[in-house]
Amino acid sequence: MDRGSVRELVDKDSSTIGPRGRARRQALLDAAAALFVEKGFEKTTLTDIIGRAGGSRATLYEHFGDKEGLFRAMMEENSARIQEGLAAIQADERAAPEDGLTRFALHIVAALFDDRTMAIVRVLVSEGGRIPDIAEAFFRIGPETAQRRLADYLARQTAAGALSVAEPEAAARGFIGMITGNILLRRLILPEQSFSREEVECYVGRAVALFLMGARPLAEH
Repeated sequence: MDRGSVRELVDKDSSTIGPRGRARRQALLDAAAALFVEKGFEKTTLTDIIGRAGGSRATLYEHFGDKEGLFRAMMEENSARIQEGLAAIQADERAAPEDGLTRFALHIVAALFDDRTMAIVRVLVSEGGRIPDIAEAFFRIGPETAQRRLADYLARQTAAGALSVAEPEAAARGFIGMITGNILLRRLILPEQSFSREEVECYVGRAVALFLMGARPLAEH
């Protein structure tokens, strides 16, 4: 199945059930996200999830098939939500590169402070070898899609003369690595450590300024 059309898959699934069904489905997703963080993917059972969310095994099977299907749905919906925000930034032709890159970076960093996103990342770090198809799908619809969106943005800004980026795809990977690497590592190792809004904005601002030092047209250096 093509995982590139995640939003369409999510919308189609949601449109086939009523409000009560959507509420039950969301309760199962919320319970699973919390339990995956607390107990780990492997040790979390369907009984645990149903006990916290309510409902029945029949409801869980109807919506997700099994625990891996539930995790895949959680990953797809979370990725779709993040990508929607990035798509809006990517399509904005009015913002100056500094503003566009800052918005892009802050949106990604915000995702790293989201409990569900980190639940997904922690499961994939610990269980990715056991569920390789889901891990690969995560990279296709998550990090790789974000990189493509940013590369497209950099290429269009270069074509417009606002930037000078010879290799947009490599530059996109480098920029995303700058803004996520340290924060992601700290979130994985020190999950209880907090960051103030000022700290995050300062961190992102420095990364954007450093990136633009090498990406401005020569006349602006």
